[in-house]
Amino acid sequence: MSHTRTSAAAQPRSTRPAPPLLPGALPLVGHGLRLLNDPAGFLTRAPAHGPLARIRLGPLTATLVSDPGLTRHVLLDDALFDKGGPLYDRIRDVMGNGLLSCPHADHRKQRRLLQPVFQKDSLPAHLDLMAREITDGVARWQDHQIVDMATEAQALTARAVVATLFDGTLAPATVATMVEDMAAITAGIYTHALLPAVYTRLPLPAHRRYTHAQRRLRATLGRIITEHRSHATDHGGFLTLLTEAGEGPALSDRDISDQVITFFIAGMETTGNALAWAAHHLAQDPALQHRVRAEAAALPAGPPTHTALPSLRLTGHVVTEALRHYPPVWLLTRAVTRDTELGGHPLRAGDTVVISAYLVQHLASAHPRPHAFDPRRWCSSDTGQPPSGSFIPFGMGARKCIGDTLGVGELTLALAALTRRWHLEPASTARVRYEKDIVIRPRGLHLRVRSARGV
Repeated sequence: MSHTRTSAAAQPRSTRPAPPLLPGALPLVGHGLRLLNDPAGFLTRAPAHGPLARIRLGPLTATLVSDPGLTRHVLLDDALFDKGGPLYDRIRDVMGNGLLSCPHADHRKQRRLLQPVFQKDSLPAHLDLMAREITDGVARWQDHQIVDMATEAQALTARAVVATLFDGTLAPATVATMVEDMAAITAGIYTHALLPAVYTRLPLPAHRRYTHAQRRLRATLGRIITEHRSHATDHGGFLTLLTEAGEGPALSDRDISDQVITFFIAGMETTGNALAWAAHHLAQDPALQHRVRAEAAALPAGPPTHTALPSLRLTGHVVTEALRHYPPVWLLTRAVTRDTELGGHPLRAGDTVVISAYLVQHLASAHPRPHAFDPRRWCSSDTGQPPSGSFIPFGMGARKCIGDTLGVGELTLALAALTRRWHLEPASTARVRYEKDIVIRPRGLHLRVRSARGV
């Protein structure tokens, strides 16, 4: 069969040596344990070995990209660098063939199906609904209460996502069960992707929780979808769009479940963790918190709405810096679909490429003082835009997150609702650490909330 693309045989052969293997690989597990135990340290040390380096994930050797330009190249050519590799193999175990995990061949069709939910005209209603849910949620806290901010932020964003995806009709107990299952699943994905199968097959409690959570979540969604199909009322929501898709054959319950899991995880994890990290840094910096609260206090009474976004400039910069400092996931894998070169080094069809938003967003060449949480870097036009490929919390190109605008708007309104009502203080001097998880979730983030009146 003929190919329109240049064949591998016709391409110039690279004479460059293979990228270096990063130090510290262990027998059997490779670099997997290091990525589990200290992903931030491992990833930020990688650029010292060059723009490309090899890492071992169990028995697999992959190419890690440490250069913004090469990262951009990988993300923009989603046909050549398709969703695949060990991480996406595990993500597909959970999400099936949803928009986030589906291969290039299915992506355009799925994106067209889901685009109406995220059209510009639809966003104001979604944002206002989410802001109301989050405002109601923070109103339930008590003065001087100590909150586990990671848990509370996830609960807040879960309420907002449920209101959007399920027309706000789920019982609180059902939402709590789904949040619990999501936490077990996202923790399990990372371990199963980084460590050999011989380890992940062991009958350990965490592995049993991972398997049980997948089954229970699918069963929960199956009941929700069945109940939704039985009601004739059209709320115009996400589930209605999927259950009544007009073009082509009707979607199966499994197809719908794949999309719902995808958006529930993406909506809850991304916004929940970013909100928690933003709250953490505001608690550490009372002067910054005061300025953010002043923006929120100047808004009309009641839950903030989408019309407030232009007035929340500093709040938006805090959100952007939280997404830079703590992008949603540590790393992503791609599968090379044909022989090619990257940065002058040959790659074969079937090879795995690893990209990391955390890595490129902590390059000093792209972001001065990269380990400092500094929203001011986004405030001045004098600093200019960071190099393309060095700020990718939502990816880029055709597979950029379809809900990026909605997520940033939700985060900005959520932070405004939170700071207008509460003053945040660290509840202890203990260091906040990262969970051993695919998502960059804080562990041990306890904050005391005091009424913001008179602060």
